[in-house]
Amino acid sequence: MQRRPLSPVRAWSAVGLLSIVAPLAARAQEPAEPVPSAANRAEVVGVLDAKKAGDLAVEVRGHGQAQVRMTLKNTSARRLNVVLPPGLVAASATAQAPGGAGGGGGLQSMGLGAAGNAPGAFGKFDANDGNAPGFRSVGFGVDHVAPPVAVAAGQAVTIDVPSVCLNFGLPSPGAKDKLTLVDVDDYSLDPRVRKALRSLATLGTSQGTAQAVMWNVCNNVPFGTMLEQGEKVTNRYEVALASRFVEALDASGSVDRVDPAYLTESRVFVTIVDRAGLGKDARRLASEMEGLRILGLPVRTAVATELPKASGPALHLLVDLSESKAGETVGKVRVHHHSGLASAVGADPYSRSGSDWNALGQANFRDETAPTTLKGLDLARDLDRAVASSFVGAKPGRKSVNDTTIRIENRLPFSLSSVTLRAGTSSGSPPVTFRGLGIGPGRNGSAVLEAPNGAIERVELNGL
Repeated sequence: MQRRPLSPVRAWSAVGLLSIVAPLAARAQEPAEPVPSAANRAEVVGVLDAKKAGDLAVEVRGHGQAQVRMTLKNTSARRLNVVLPPGLVAASATAQAPGGAGGGGGLQSMGLGAAGNAPGAFGKFDANDGNAPGFRSVGFGVDHVAPPVAVAAGQAVTIDVPSVCLNFGLPSPGAKDKLTLVDVDDYSLDPRVRKALRSLATLGTSQGTAQAVMWNVCNNVPFGTMLEQGEKVTNRYEVALASRFVEALDASGSVDRVDPAYLTESRVFVTIVDRAGLGKDARRLASEMEGLRILGLPVRTAVATELPKASGPALHLLVDLSESKAGETVGKVRVHHHSGLASAVGADPYSRSGSDWNALGQANFRDETAPTTLKGLDLARDLDRAVASSFVGAKPGRKSVNDTTIRIENRLPFSLSSVTLRAGTSSGSPPVTFRGLGIGPGRNGSAVLEAPNGAIERVELNGL
């Protein structure tokens, strides 16, 4: 299985500034239907339930190394909104051997993401806690990311669904190869395989991270072996995230999904430098910021000179505050990354410093409030925007009469769940949020914006 690092992204916007691009191209070909009424209102159905009931004919074929092509034909007399639930498999045989080592048919079986996924993403991104305390950079819900597939009565819709290989080393199915759509419970007897695929398809991540997880869980491929394969399919950051996910999987007990809190806790550490004259305020700000969110992840804070201890992929923001002559807060943020690869492969082959933490770079910010009156919530917002704009790039690319394709470059070591762009470069430009992107660490994507250019305002991570 291979995936191009650069993948175009189509996303929805709540503020209507996007050029709306339907992720399911066949929708544009649907015939006009009557205005909905009690008699013809669409029915929401699960794809396997509708197939079993005879209301839906489903054909699945291979389509490249990271997708399957699915045709849904509505054989009922009513419009159907078809849901593809997490945990679907396009199987080359209807079941694996016990332990998840089989596959049958001499071809890959493919684990499916969400029907509305942008290329390069995998899953619904349905994991954020809207009741989490403190500052949240961006909020979103699954309704914006993975809507049902609308199929008119008597009509057929063809969709491409992102997928990952479940049988390392076997050839990927092509357009001539028919696959059988099954629930993962009917595909594998291994509870780890079932929980891993269903969790990834719910929580959302990059395709590379999902692939690394499933190769390890389904086929016992060591993470070190994946690193030796090169970075075209899954890069070192995605391997590190996959390793952390597998730890969460094995610590999750008997529940049917991995707890997203295990993936988000202790991912962002903030240390505020105790400068002469600002020590009291540094300690106050650290206390106020504890538990708030930066880049969508909960913050752990300290006032110290030592780097924090981390057990997996994490960011450390070393914040140095000073006061300008005009009484404003001037901040410098040195950003370090803990890969977590040492626990996955025995040693971190990419460590440049010889320590557990490696420098990513620096970000700067300015707040009109003086350090003595600056609030923890305001500092969290400052850090959020400074790090996002410094480590996620937005460059205008192809332009048409009404919109511009913005290239999004992710230099953070986590996948981007969502990105908010300003539709223009001025501070007063309206924000546009692209949800459920799944742009992997070290990967690129794109979004279509109804503006000549855009600038990064905020990003959100989900720890995976």
